[in-house]
Amino acid sequence: MAYIALYRKWRPKTFADLVGQEHVSKTLSQAIVSGRIGHAYLFAGPRGTGKTSTAKILAMALNCAHGPTPEPCGTCDNCRKITDGSSMDVFEIDAASNRGIDEIRGLRETVKFAPAEGRYKVYIIDEVHMLTAEAFNALLKTLEEPPAHVVFILATTEAHKVPATIQSRCQRYDFRRITVSEIKGRLRTICDAMQTEAADDALELIALQADGGLRDALSILDQCISLADGPVTAALVQEMLGLVGHSWIYRMTDAIAAHDAQSVLSIVAELLAGGKDLKQMMAELALHLRSLMIYQAAGTVEGLDLYAEPEDVLKKQAALFPGETIMAMLARLHEGVSTLRWSPQPRITVEVTLLALCRGRLGGSSAAADASPAAAASAAESTGDAQRIARLEAQIARLSAALAAVPQATAPQPTAAPAPQRSAASAPAAPATARPAGTPARAVAPAPLSAAPQPQASAEDAAAWQKVIDTFRSQHKQSTLACITQGRIRGFTGGQCFLEFPTETLAQLTLRIYKKQVEEVLASVFGHPMQLVCSAAEAAAPAPPPPPKKRERPALPPLPHEEKPVEVDISTLPEDEQKSLQNAVSILGDNFIEPPEMPPQTATQAAPQEPSSAPPEQEPQQPQKQPPQEPSHD
Repeated sequence: MAYIALYRKWRPKTFADLVGQEHVSKTLSQAIVSGRIGHAYLFAGPRGTGKTSTAKILAMALNCAHGPTPEPCGTCDNCRKITDGSSMDVFEIDAASNRGIDEIRGLRETVKFAPAEGRYKVYIIDEVHMLTAEAFNALLKTLEEPPAHVVFILATTEAHKVPATIQSRCQRYDFRRITVSEIKGRLRTICDAMQTEAADDALELIALQADGGLRDALSILDQCISLADGPVTAALVQEMLGLVGHSWIYRMTDAIAAHDAQSVLSIVAELLAGGKDLKQMMAELALHLRSLMIYQAAGTVEGLDLYAEPEDVLKKQAALFPGETIMAMLARLHEGVSTLRWSPQPRITVEVTLLALCRGRLGGSSAAADASPAAAASAAESTGDAQRIARLEAQIARLSAALAAVPQATAPQPTAAPAPQRSAASAPAAPATARPAGTPARAVAPAPLSAAPQPQASAEDAAAWQKVIDTFRSQHKQSTLACITQGRIRGFTGGQCFLEFPTETLAQLTLRIYKKQVEEVLASVFGHPMQLVCSAAEAAAPAPPPPPKKRERPALPPLPHEEKPVEVDISTLPEDEQKSLQNAVSILGDNFIEPPEMPPQTATQAAPQEPSSAPPEQEPQQPQKQPPQEPSHD
């Protein structure tokens, strides 16, 4: 007879054989006894926790010759056929390979037929979440109103992928992970039944590596039994699973606590030479640190499923690290394991992670890496707080005195426009100039507050600003450096940093683009939030424009020589000319003058335009109007 694997040979046959799922077995047993058998069930949970085994037990309980019963006999024809998978009434369907709508249509055609041998037709659909959306839609109506002799059992490891319309038509049972103690007890029962010797620490190590799945634990035990010549020991389990082992992890933890980088690197080299996997080494170190963290918090290891470690070792090594440090080390290890998956050089990634643990560099960013220098700078800055406060009080006193003297020095005229207020960091005191007598007095604007002499940045301020510059230089932020180095530090207050730029454009550019970066570095240097205040140095007042030149007006042409008026007697003129002349006088006036003498005209100039039929030799008529002549009677 062919060899049968342990997880198949020791598959549960009754509800009582289920390990760690008492809430499921009890509920189903009472439903069978009371006759409240549902038409559809949904079993959800991690792998190896008994979902398919429970489905087969339920099928046997419904179709047993002595049933329905919560305790199937396992010896009748129906029970034996269901166990070996030859029953005509129990259909086990793998949804991963039968996930299309055609398979579900075929299932719908067979549902309507009556059972061949038992009372119920049971359809077990494993990994049901692998069905397509169309297949789920085809299953909806049948799942909602199946025939009375049909029971559907859907099993899945990812219940969130099953549509809500399917889940609402089923009774859902959630299978939980099996604890280490329960797996260990089941393994001990099987070893005793098989008359196989196995050490308790070996079974505990197997149960821990099974990660809550009894099927995985039975597979590991089956492999260990095949490998062992005698009893199954913890060393054999470690060798078979490729585990690093407690001794190596303890040595590495001690080296990290002692900040011994050379020992840490030597341990990594020895493990690699022994064929150990780097990812497994990181995982076991993380489990050990978890045990230390939980031991520090709880003070005990009972019932906590720790990494199978003696309590005296946990007590000794838990005292080497503060609780916050262990949590930061675990976070750094998890970051290293995530990077290890994509790293082209896994060994370098592991060495960098372990050296970071060894040197206390537990942050993942440059800001965390610079935490120690920032803390030292903050401590040094706090020592000079008293001097800084005294210096600020002196500045306030001087400014107050200058402000009180302003109204007495210059009185503003009511008609003068106030001078624009200058920047406190750049306005020089305007020199007094003498005004010559007779010059009209100009309004004098009141001197702004910034005209008072200001103290220059102290040596402490310059040193603190240099730290800011060095921080940006170490971070290789050249664009930020190129901008802020053009400014001049004017001083610090409790929450502000004053920076002066030669132009307003540079000041606005710094505030708009680099303010956040500068304030973050200032906060890391001073240990508290700082606000950046930028100003521009005032340029010298421009010279007044020269007075406009007077334009010389062109000489006017000489007036014409006035002619003496001529007296005209209008009454001596003909009647028709009198009317025309009177109209002209009413419009232009009666200032008559002699007409200018006209130059003599040539014959061509005096020739009038006549029709083309006129003979060319005809003499032109005079343009002056002459009185008509009487004909002669000679």
